[in-house]
Amino acid sequence: MDEKISRMQLQLDKHDSQIGKLFSRIENTNLCIQKINTSLMQIKWGIYGAFAWYIITHIGIIEALRLM
Repeated sequence: MDEKISRMQLQLDKHDSQIGKLFSRIENTNLCIQKINTSLMQIKWGIYGAFAWYIITHIGIIEALRLM
């Protein structure tokens, strides 16, 4: 009986360490996703800025304001 309890305790300790590793991987994954999201937002606003620059330089500021 004591042997079974001892084995169960060892298995429980092993599972505990595995769960801890998985949670640290999840945290690392979340950080990577946040960095990807930040990069995508920078790309998006860069495209908006390039489009605005194109309109202002090719159409002109006054004409662009008239279109709005």
